Amino acid sequence: MTDSRLCARISAIALLVVSGANVLRAQASSVTLLEYRTVVPASWTPRTPSSTMRLAEYVVPPTAAAGTAEVVVYFFGKGQGGNVDANLARWKAQFSSPDGSPVPETVKRDASGEFPITFAEYLGTYRRGIGSGSADSVRTGQALLAGIAETPRGTLFFQLFGSAARVAAERELFMTFVKGLKDSSTPPKPPR
Repeated sequence: MTDSRLCARISAIALLVVSGANVLRAQASSVTLLEYRTVVPASWTPRTPSSTMRLAEYVVPPTAAAGTAEVVVYFFGKGQGGNVDANLARWKAQFSSPDGSPVPETVKRDASGEFPITFAEYLGTYRRGIGSGSADSVRTGQALLAGIAETPRGTLFFQLFGSAARVAAERELFMTFVKGLKDSSTPPKPPR
């Protein structure tokens, strides 16, 4: 066999290996939640959920300028977890502002997909935890971007939280992650 033919075969084999790795990577970047599937941004690192109420957890890579953030997906059981408005009120109560002024809040309802999703965003000093949060969890300059997906199989609660700059930087990826939730029989679309 000539050198050029050998090189061509090696190149073809290498292309097949790379293509196969890309397919595996694409499969590894999706997650199934309550038989719905969505694509996980490639930059997010999965970690083992810390409780049975958490279906998925991800670490958003930190940056020196923007700080850190995390993503958690909760499911408390069908019909569990409270209604949308109760969760919005609880999340808002976990935030405060240094001067006591009202906490900035943005709430948007999206009915363009397979089921309604409510998005809420809060900024300020965050006291994260059950109820109004624990005293040792207080952090300034924080943000919470949450999505509540009311699916026929139960309500999923998505949260992106961390430094306000990091949450802002991940906003579009998070929105795509939540809005990308489709029945698992429908192939997911990769994030842009």
